[in-house]
Amino acid sequence: MTKNYNEEEVRKFLQNKHDPQSQFDKLKTYTNAANTQLFDMDMHETHNVNIIPDKGIKPAMFIPDPLNPKKFRAHPTTIRAMRKDLFMGGEDFVDLECLITCASCKTELDVQFWHFCPYCEASFPSKIL
Repeated sequence: MTKNYNEEEVRKFLQNKHDPQSQFDKLKTYTNAANTQLFDMDMHETHNVNIIPDKGIKPAMFIPDPLNPKKFRAHPTTIRAMRKDLFMGGEDFVDLECLITCASCKTELDVQFWHFCPYCEASFPSKIL
């Protein structure tokens, strides 16, 4: 099996338990080429998303509810597997990305979003915890 992640980085990432505050603190340390803060720390938004269980939805998928644009549908396993508090540094933000390959189903996952594999319900590798 080819490793596509740095075990030490994953270990540190998991030790922080994906705490949004620790992720925010990490972003505050980033600077640009002019050595000034890379992100505007005064812009804060909180979004609540309603997710309705639906066994007809494939695992790891979130489908917009056609009747209510503020609700999504997802498989119950997906809802259990997802982290409830997420930190988002902007659209397509990948600096906090921490990819692993599920040992069971071989699906690539970003562990910042999941407690366990939403496809096969396998735990993350114990050697990186």
